[in-house]
Amino acid sequence: MRTIKEIYINGEFVASKGTEVFDLINPTTNIKEAEVVLGNEEDVQLAVEAAEEALKTFSQTSKKERIQYLRQLHDAVEARIPELIDVMVREYGGTYQFASMINAYSLDDFKTMSEVLNDFEFQQNTGKSKVNLQPVGVVGIIIPWNMSNGFICTKIASAIAAGCTVVIKPSEMSAQQTQVIAECIHAAGLPKGVVNIVNGLGNIVGAEITRNPGISKISFTGSTNVGRIIAKGAVDTMKRVTLELGGKSPNIILDDANLQEAIPLAVIAAFLNSGQACAAATRLIVPATKLEEIVNF
Repeated sequence: MRTIKEIYINGEFVASKGTEVFDLINPTTNIKEAEVVLGNEEDVQLAVEAAEEALKTFSQTSKKERIQYLRQLHDAVEARIPELIDVMVREYGGTYQFASMINAYSLDDFKTMSEVLNDFEFQQNTGKSKVNLQPVGVVGIIIPWNMSNGFICTKIASAIAAGCTVVIKPSEMSAQQTQVIAECIHAAGLPKGVVNIVNGLGNIVGAEITRNPGISKISFTGSTNVGRIIAKGAVDTMKRVTLELGGKSPNIILDDANLQEAIPLAVIAAFLNSGQACAAATRLIVPATKLEEIVNF
């Protein structure tokens, strides 16, 4: 059985300062497959220090340099796609089709952000003023168990394009997936300290990220209740906060919709990944005049 003991700080895999061990259970067999040593507040503090130091130079990089780093990340992740799919199926319990789709999207994040960055101007005119857009600082990234590596790729692609460094707290339940993506990030050859990853619990690692004055912004995806805690905790240090919270997502069918096309798409949107997706369109809003026809479709 595998034990994951290391976290990723300042471009190196280092032993966690924490001592608590968390069991990693395969959700399809309910059998323990591995375990992870959870990080603590000291680990986060070291990660933030590394990110702050790296920010001094990384924030000054050119668009060309950042695009090159994004391409290196793309290639490093692409080289391990089969393994990334396999570990997601085993640890998350998603279907092969869903895991394949998510990892393909992860690759697209780096490519798309490179294209956006290529045409983006960091000096803009607003009326008679000239505005210089600068990196916000160190970004704390807190993500949930489902689609773990997809969220990591999406968020670090945006941060790197903006010239920011990051400290990531993935879900403690996705440590095997996190290990593989951390190895991809390491292989990409980014400057030390640009990306740091600390496994751990939300009330320990997540809380330290939320209150640590070295973090300038938090990007969180997860539950509404945790989002409230983060928003409140970030106020004391005036962090910028972006919250992508859970909810009941609706699909809306309008009067002129082609039902032969719209209904199958609505069913797929609702039951993607067996209906276990935060973006699942679990409500269908339709015109009253079409209700009977849609119900009996």
